[in-house]
Amino acid sequence: MTPRPSLSRAPRRAPRRAPRRALAAASVAVLAAGALAACGGGSSADNGSSADDGALAFAYDYDPAPQGYDPLLYAGDSQRLMFGSLYDSLFVMDENGDAQPSLVTDFSFNDDSSVLTLTLDTSATFSDGSTLSAQVVKDNLDRRDDPTLAAYVGFAAGGETEISDVTAEGEDTVVITFAAPQGGAAALLADQPGMIVGPDGLSDPDSLATTPDGSGSYTLSDETVKGSSYVVDLVTDDPDAGDYGFDEITFTPIVDPQARANAFVSGEVDAVLLDPETVSFVEGQGAAIVENGGLVTGLPVFDKLGATSEPFASVEVRQALNLGVDREAIAALHDGAVPSASLFPAGADGFDDTLLDDYAYDPDAAKALLADAGYPDGFSFPMITLGQNDTDLQAIQAQWAEIGVEMQIEKAASTEAAFASVNTTPLGFGQFAIGNPLGFVQGVVVGGFMNFQGASDDAITAAVGAAQGAEDDAARTEALTALDRAITDQGWYVPLYESFTSVGYDADKLAEPVFPGTLRYPLLTSFQPAS
Repeated sequence: MTPRPSLSRAPRRAPRRAPRRALAAASVAVLAAGALAACGGGSSADNGSSADDGALAFAYDYDPAPQGYDPLLYAGDSQRLMFGSLYDSLFVMDENGDAQPSLVTDFSFNDDSSVLTLTLDTSATFSDGSTLSAQVVKDNLDRRDDPTLAAYVGFAAGGETEISDVTAEGEDTVVITFAAPQGGAAALLADQPGMIVGPDGLSDPDSLATTPDGSGSYTLSDETVKGSSYVVDLVTDDPDAGDYGFDEITFTPIVDPQARANAFVSGEVDAVLLDPETVSFVEGQGAAIVENGGLVTGLPVFDKLGATSEPFASVEVRQALNLGVDREAIAALHDGAVPSASLFPAGADGFDDTLLDDYAYDPDAAKALLADAGYPDGFSFPMITLGQNDTDLQAIQAQWAEIGVEMQIEKAASTEAAFASVNTTPLGFGQFAIGNPLGFVQGVVVGGFMNFQGASDDAITAAVGAAQGAEDDAARTEALTALDRAITDQGWYVPLYESFTSVGYDADKLAEPVFPGTLRYPLLTSFQPAS
């Protein structure tokens, strides 16, 4: 068998001190977001500074705030960078991908890890002038049953990480009771789920459409043009102001990959999230690039019960699809991508590096499994797409045709129709930045949009429970490895490949940015002036 390519990383810098309210967090899910295109620049190879030494300009791949400034409306890592400047979170992720207290000064669990007690930093001040209290945290978390708040999906009633009760005890103590043990609750309360909105924003949620109400180290500037450029100014008397390298940051969404790369090499922005297709172009201009793994592309199996396509109720059929896809051929379509048969990124705790060999392309074995499941002549099913993934889907379509499975690719009439397909088709397609694999499985694979049918699997349930209740790192790694394997073995996901995130930066102005674990966007605190 072909050996698995290694996922090399850019060298990691020495860990910085974790600020009391550092700006980094892990995501538990990746949701699609709209974007407004911004103009790219010219193609000058000399990347000059975009602003004075007190300002930083970063180019996003899409609009980080399409629905306004309530951080709980979003669940993706792409919002962390900008929203982390405006809002503090209960916990944050450090550069190793581990959750650290932020608005929390101390925390503890009960014996079975179902009750989490938080002691808060009540000096944190919101933009409305009020300060953090236990009641404010409770009022935030009590919004968890609002279906519009994507960051709270897992915490809602019936969610995989359901919170059954939140109690405020005095001014600085919050007691959170989960419906089941949650030993990894600190990571679940990092990033958007742990970001705390101030009292004014809570009392008038509509105001958050135009005005953030957070306690972050930056405030939104009047220079902001929504959808085009988001400008934030440092609060110089904020206790964490010294942890940030710039007095002003501009976040500019530029949807077109080449226009975004052009804006960087021409000096319009100081740092940029690059698409794989433009990395070689930027490298050719002599610019500095830092890479990080963790963006996993694959096919989530929505239908495990056979409700939309009867064959998908069979685990043998789902395993056949995993064996019938040539991951190496598909990964070769994307510069820098490596084949993967795992939901977990290669750098994540619990990543099972044996899956790629176990699920190496084997059409004969796939046909045998289909025959065992009662489908010796194969079957057909629809796949709804918006058109962005046609190259991958056409390759998969041809490969599955070789084992007798006809995937009928249909163009969605609208974005809404594409999202609705999770209830009407057995399979989807997506890219997921998975910084907290356990949280992603709980909130998305089992408790979120990948499982609207509410299917269950004994192996997955057992592995999740073991990871939640693990008493030491070794036990947690063992449980997470079992979980990674169970997801593929049970055919809840058809992994394809893992990509690197590439961030270009002006090395004359900036030190090398640092990522939190395997997440896609760097830590905001790591954007520091070059020494």
